[in-house]
Amino acid sequence: MRVTEKLGYGVGQISDGVKQTSFSIFLFFYYNQVLGLSGSLAGTAALIALVIDAITDPMVGQLSDRFQSRWGRRHPFMLAGALPFAVAMTMLFAPPAELGNFALFGWMLGWAICVRLLMTLFFVPHLSLGAEMVEDYFQRTSLIGYRVFFSYAGALATSIVGFTLFFPPSEAFPNGMLNAASYPGFGIFAGAFATVAMILCVLGTRSSIPNLSRPAHDPDASHPLLGFITVFLTLRQHAFRVLFLTTLSFMVMAGVTQTLLIYVATYLFGFAPEHLALLASSAVIGIIFASWLAQSLSRRYDKKQTLAICVFFGALIAFAPVTLYLAGVFRPLPLNTRLVIVFFANGISQAFFIAYIIIVDSMLSDTIDQHELTTGKREEGLFFAARSLATKASYGLGAFFAGVALDVIRFPRAANPDDVPLDALTKLALLAGPLSMLVLISTILISMRYPLNEKRHREIRRTIDDRKMSENYG
Repeated sequence: MRVTEKLGYGVGQISDGVKQTSFSIFLFFYYNQVLGLSGSLAGTAALIALVIDAITDPMVGQLSDRFQSRWGRRHPFMLAGALPFAVAMTMLFAPPAELGNFALFGWMLGWAICVRLLMTLFFVPHLSLGAEMVEDYFQRTSLIGYRVFFSYAGALATSIVGFTLFFPPSEAFPNGMLNAASYPGFGIFAGAFATVAMILCVLGTRSSIPNLSRPAHDPDASHPLLGFITVFLTLRQHAFRVLFLTTLSFMVMAGVTQTLLIYVATYLFGFAPEHLALLASSAVIGIIFASWLAQSLSRRYDKKQTLAICVFFGALIAFAPVTLYLAGVFRPLPLNTRLVIVFFANGISQAFFIAYIIIVDSMLSDTIDQHELTTGKREEGLFFAARSLATKASYGLGAFFAGVALDVIRFPRAANPDDVPLDALTKLALLAGPLSMLVLISTILISMRYPLNEKRHREIRRTIDDRKMSENYG
């Protein structure tokens, strides 16, 4: 596969990076700390939107599996999600003034659902497209590396632009993140950035349409509107069930950590928005080395062992600054020293975590081959809809658990960093540090039950190819 095709495919994932960062870092903090919506209500809005995703993701996945047009199965859906996305994102970050608590909850919920639905139209077919574009065991890891690279690049750009351009400190707001007037402009930027990336992907992968799989006629297939039920059939496949549970547990904890990230950086570490922009750029370390790390480790240890390595070392490094804070040795350090420690902890851990995502998606494509061997059908959309649901749980369930936890520890809202009680800070550190780290590492126990390896996948591909050849010439 040419590099230009990989770039055309990968650039679309910028949109997911923009959406995930906008939701997990900025949206929850905006509604909770700036507008005063309780953490439980903000988390509940995220959870309800996730439930809607649970229904619509498999619908879109199955619709795109069976759709026929001169633009193929996937591209019409991708384009339909791209065009109105910017409007929905803008509205989400621009609620009318003077809304009451439940009206504010309704605004957040309604527009969050719209943003998620539009992202589903693009995201699920886009994931499925990647599994169709390449079949080789290791080349899949390479292609997915491009996709994950652009996802994190989108997240990085959104963080840096957000912190530096939209939330700078001012005389009225020394902490620029508390300035409500800055958020509507941020919403416009995020929506436009994501929409442009989606459209570039649709145009950049258009040449691959003639070579993609055609929808197979299956008279016994259920209606796509029942996709929510059908998607659970994928869990009957042992390999996919392991991957789904692994991804779900990992991404929920990633969502909790991301939601609490700005709280930790602001209230525990004493960083200002301009420092957060610098720290966000640490993801460059991960973006640069993640694909190489994933491919190198998977060739040496195979994919299952690589997952365990990535989670274990990534978690130890990522949570090291909070551990140092609890030990009483972090906060007394000079600001620049704290920045350096967190910068490299974030960057190095991101390399492991991004490699983890690359390997998971590569393994998922392998399980789809196993499904084809068993059933004779290519249903990338169905499987990637389930995978998409597990990923989106990072914000839905993650924000819900984080929001409830913030209310349980009675963390104050709209508080200046110097005014937060020490007891609340200690509870925040325990929640965002050792507890989160242990739960994240425990996901290794699930992933170790994955049954496929390189040898078995080669046997699967060889059997599929032989069967196709026999059908063509028999």
